[in-house]
Amino acid sequence: MRQMIQWVLAATLTSGLSAAMVSCSSNSDNSVGPAGHGQLLEVYDVHGSEGKARLTVDGKVLFVTDVYVGKNGLGKTGEGDGKTPVGTLRPLSAFGIKPNPGTKMPYINVTPSTYACDDNCEYYNQIIDTAAVHHKCGGEEMYSYQPQYNYGIATDFNKECIYPNGSAIFIHVKGSKPYTGGCISFDEERMVEILRNCDMSLVVKVGE
Repeated sequence: MRQMIQWVLAATLTSGLSAAMVSCSSNSDNSVGPAGHGQLLEVYDVHGSEGKARLTVDGKVLFVTDVYVGKNGLGKTGEGDGKTPVGTLRPLSAFGIKPNPGTKMPYINVTPSTYACDDNCEYYNQIIDTAAVHHKCGGEEMYSYQPQYNYGIATDFNKECIYPNGSAIFIHVKGSKPYTGGCISFDEERMVEILRNCDMSLVVKVGE
C-alpha cells in the first residue's frame, strides 16, 4: 500500500467486530521515563532463532526468560524473510483467542473471521475482520494459530503499511517450533504476565 491508512473503527475493539481493528499508523509518544519509570521489554543475546527477554516495570525486573525470534534471526528487510526486526517497537493493541486476561491495552477478541493481512492491498499489515470488510484474505487466519495467538500484542512495525516491507510482527505465545516467522514468542504464562503488567506505554527493544 502506498500511503498511510487512516483507520475507521466500526465498533469497539473488545467486541472483535470492527472492520479494521488495528491501526497501521501510531500517534503514541511512548517512552521509558526518568529514574527507571516506565515499561520496557528487552530482547537480547539472540543466537539464531533463540534469545533472552527481560521485562522491567518502573525499575523492577519482573522476569528474565527464553524466547524465540524469526527462523532466520534478526534484521528484517521484507515480507517473508523469516527475520525479526531490530530496534524499538511499540504496541498497537493486544489480542487473543482466549479472553482478556486483565490488560489495560485495547483487546481484540480473535474469532474465525480475524485475519492478519499480508496481501498487496489496502488492508496490508492490518488485523481485519474479513466478515466485516468482505475481503478474501490470503494472510493468517489468526483463529487457527493455537496456542500462538491465545494471547498477543500487535506492534507498530512498518506503521506506514508499505508493501512488501513486512507485516504482522507480533509478540505472542510460543508454538511447537523453536522459531517464529519474524515475531517474538514467549511461554504462555509470561505472555499473560506482560499483558497484566503493561499498557500502551510499553517500549519493546530488540537486539539493541
